[in-house]
Amino acid sequence: MKFNITKNIIALLLCSSFILAQGSRMGTASSTQLQIAQGAQYLSGGGAASNAVGMDAVYWNPAGLSKSDNNVDAIFSYRTYIADITNNYFGIGGNFGNLGKLALTIRTFNIGDIKETTVYQPDGTGQVFTPQFMVVGGTISKNITDKTSVGVTANWISESFGRVNASGVSFDLGVQYGSLMDIDNLNVGFVLRNFGKPVTYEGEGLGIWAEGSDTDRPEEYYKVDAASFDLPYIMDMSASYVVAGVNIGGTYTSNYYATDEIRLLASYDVLGMGTVRAGYQQSMAAKDIDDESNSWDYKNPFDGISFGGSLNLGSLIGGNMSIDYAYMPTEYFNDNQVFSLRVGF
Repeated sequence: MKFNITKNIIALLLCSSFILAQGSRMGTASSTQLQIAQGAQYLSGGGAASNAVGMDAVYWNPAGLSKSDNNVDAIFSYRTYIADITNNYFGIGGNFGNLGKLALTIRTFNIGDIKETTVYQPDGTGQVFTPQFMVVGGTISKNITDKTSVGVTANWISESFGRVNASGVSFDLGVQYGSLMDIDNLNVGFVLRNFGKPVTYEGEGLGIWAEGSDTDRPEEYYKVDAASFDLPYIMDMSASYVVAGVNIGGTYTSNYYATDEIRLLASYDVLGMGTVRAGYQQSMAAKDIDDESNSWDYKNPFDGISFGGSLNLGSLIGGNMSIDYAYMPTEYFNDNQVFSLRVGF
C-alpha cells in the first residue's frame, strides 16, 4: 500500500514536470523571492532534492525534513544578495510522533530605502519608501517506508511597498527515495515548488487622479486594476551518489517562468571535522529573439562555479552544531555570500 502511494506521488510529480515545461514565460512571474536559495550547505542546489535533510531540506525538498536523526533541528542563515539586498532565514522543526516532523520557517528580505519618483517628478519627490518582503512557511514531513519520505510546505507570501501590497500562498510537494534499486547511497528526489494561485497587487497606491473618457464627470480618483502574475513554478528532479567518499549530486530544474537549469554539487567530508564543497549551475539556452527589430541573448547571472564548506563545531566544543559558508560569483552584481548556523538536539 505504501509503495503504491509512493509510485502515485512520483507519477504526479513527473506529470507536473511535463506540464510546467510547456514554454517559457520569462519575466512574468510574481514573488520571485521564493527562488532565492536558503542556507549555505547545498550551494546552488546540486542533488539537494534527493539528499537534503533537516531544516536545509525545507527549502530544497520538504520530504527531507523527516530524515534528520535529531528530535529538534534549527537553522539561521544570512545571505548578501544582489543590489545590496540581504536575506535572513530562520527555521525550527521537531518530531511530533505519528504526525511526523513539523517545521516553521521565516524568510525576510532587507531591500533598503527607495526614492519615490513620479511622472512629473522623475528626479524624486523628496519622499522614500521601504519595500517589505516576507515568507512564512509551515512544513510537515513523514517517513512512509524505511526508504521513502514525503513532505509538504505551505508558504504565506507578503509583499508591500509604498501604498500597494500583495499576498498569496504557495505550496511545495516533494518525495525522497533512498537506495534506489537496492544500491546503497544512490538517492533520488522529486519536488514541485511554488505552485498556487496568481498574485495581484492592490492598495491606495493604485489610485490615480484622472478625468474619465467620454463622460461629463469632473476629475476624480480611479482605481487601476493591476495584472495578476503566476508564481514561479519549478520542478526539481535530482539524484545523488557517493563515490570514493565524494558525495556527487545532480539536479535538473524545469522552470515554468524561465529557462531550465542543471545544477551539480560535489562534497567531501574531512575527517569528520568539516566538509568542503564545489558546485556548478548552467542554464539552458533561451529561445533566441533575433529579427530585424530585436535581438536578445539571455544569461543567468548565477550560472557558473560556486564553492563553500562546513565546520563541525561539535568536534571542537561538543554538541551538535555546524557553521556553513557558501560563495557564489554573480555576473553583473556583487558576488553572493551565505553564512548559516545549524543546531540539532
